[in-house]
Amino acid sequence: MPIRRYLVLMLLSIITLVIFVSAIQGYKASMRKAESVFDNELVSLAQVITAVQLPKGVITHQTTSNFAYQIVLANQVVTRSDNAPNRLINALNTGFKESNFLGKRWRTYTNKITNNSATNAWVIIAQPLKQRFDLAEGIILSAVTPIILVMPLLALIISLAVRQGLKPLTFLTRALRNKKANDLSPLTISSSTELAPVIETLNELFLRLSLSFEREKQFASDAAHELRTPLSVLKINVYNLQQSFNNVIIADSDKRATPLLLLPFQQLEQSVERMAHVVDQILTLNRTNPEQILAESAVLNLQVLLQACISELYPYIASRGHNIELNSAPLNILGNRFAIGILLKNLIANAAKYTPDNGKILVSCRQEKNKLILRVEDSGPGIAAAEYARVFDRFYRVGGDSHNSKVIGCGLGLSIVKHIVELHQANISLSRSKALSGLCVKIVFLAAENNSCINASANKLPSSKSKGDYS
Repeated sequence: MPIRRYLVLMLLSIITLVIFVSAIQGYKASMRKAESVFDNELVSLAQVITAVQLPKGVITHQTTSNFAYQIVLANQVVTRSDNAPNRLINALNTGFKESNFLGKRWRTYTNKITNNSATNAWVIIAQPLKQRFDLAEGIILSAVTPIILVMPLLALIISLAVRQGLKPLTFLTRALRNKKANDLSPLTISSSTELAPVIETLNELFLRLSLSFEREKQFASDAAHELRTPLSVLKINVYNLQQSFNNVIIADSDKRATPLLLLPFQQLEQSVERMAHVVDQILTLNRTNPEQILAESAVLNLQVLLQACISELYPYIASRGHNIELNSAPLNILGNRFAIGILLKNLIANAAKYTPDNGKILVSCRQEKNKLILRVEDSGPGIAAAEYARVFDRFYRVGGDSHNSKVIGCGLGLSIVKHIVELHQANISLSRSKALSGLCVKIVFLAAENNSCINASANKLPSSKSKGDYS
């Protein structure tokens, strides 16, 4: 629950509770006061009646009186008001009592008449209890009603006061919401005394994060760049050493031992290639950061990017004897050109690497409503369904380093692909290809608003065995 709503509701609840308790206490006090006042009134009225010589019989009043009275002589009612019964209202004992007659509950006062020549003369005065209750309720309602009527205005005033008190917090929230993903600069907003430590702590946190990100970025970039030079030198030295060794063993009469002697050089060359691949992937992963993606996003033609990627990889695809086909219309997405290029390159390169020679690769892209669906399918062995979630983990390879395909890899390709997919708020899933029986990688992008939605005929690239234009 928002703090503002919580404070308003809490203050209103407290005020309502206080008013309710005050009303209960006021009701009790009013009842006691009204009882005292009316009891005094009964005593005064009894004194007036005893001081006046009233005729015997029933005395009729023009209007219904709020009082009833009886004058009793020798236990007989000799004088009464027209709203009093013929029988005694209550026993002849001096003091206050409560009695029922005429369907009402009455408060009575009984007193002996001392100034009458007759002996055993009494006066009984009665008043309905409802009158007392009505008076007390009227007093309470008169006191509480204005407060109840002013409650909406009170709620508005409290809400405005709370809003004004929380305005520094609102400014802080707005400043944090307006910050971009790559903006770790300190906050420079005026704040209250209570929020000053919070803003100071946030600025210290931003500074630590900025320094940490900068160190991480610098380390990854420096490590990848610095490793490339010795790796290149190492590859050249391995090649030169292998050539020198070949020249030495040419004259060897035992030709059968030559493959065994060259095996360590081949393993060393593969290890160097794997290290170079890891360095390239780490550098690529370092470049696909959220700040760069958000800063360099643009509307991209996915068909053109696919054609460029296939053209770049086509020499390797042709060397494996694969037949690759592209089915796509000129559809647009919003994304980072470099990141989407890395994504497409990894997917198509993986399909070419892990598909046995003379296989098939199908790349398709189509639009469904406001979504673009990209599929990369191959005729390779695919991946077991149990491994679908694991292959997106960093440095994880199916079968470990001794992969069945003997392809050099480090387990970062699909991890980078998923990272780029998440940066573009897309979805990726793996399944078995229905067309080629291998692996099918499906990515669902949001279409750009200015997508032309052209339902053009599918563009097909020539087979790797042909010599036509494949761009």
